[in-house]
Amino acid sequence: YCSDLREHREEMAEMIESSSPSALLSHLPMLHDLADEAPQDLADEWQVFVGALDDLDQAIEDAGVQPSDFEDGKPPAGLSAAERKAIEDAATQIQSEDVVQAASGIEQQGRDVCKVNLGL
Repeated sequence: YCSDLREHREEMAEMIESSSPSALLSHLPMLHDLADEAPQDLADEWQVFVGALDDLDQAIEDAGVQPSDFEDGKPPAGLSAAERKAIEDAATQIQSEDVVQAASGIEQQGRDVCKVNLGL
């Protein structure tokens, strides 16, 4: 797991520093790989973190749009009220206390055990 974190450190930094609204979603495969390799004591944190991203990705896909279609956090025209609400709810979930705490736990483990600063 620690070697995987080190291997993906640059990619993680680019993802975190990106101003693109699709940065996290475009890196979902890498995040899933890290989650799969995570030690047992981090499995719950990774599940919460990538689960929230998966929910947003699914809501966007269900609406038939792309993450890059959003400008300044605003959804593209033509979405139904239900599609807009599903996307907004999923985006709000990413900022929830549970997801923030999960990301913090992942970051802390990376720093303390792996000596890698992820910047989550």
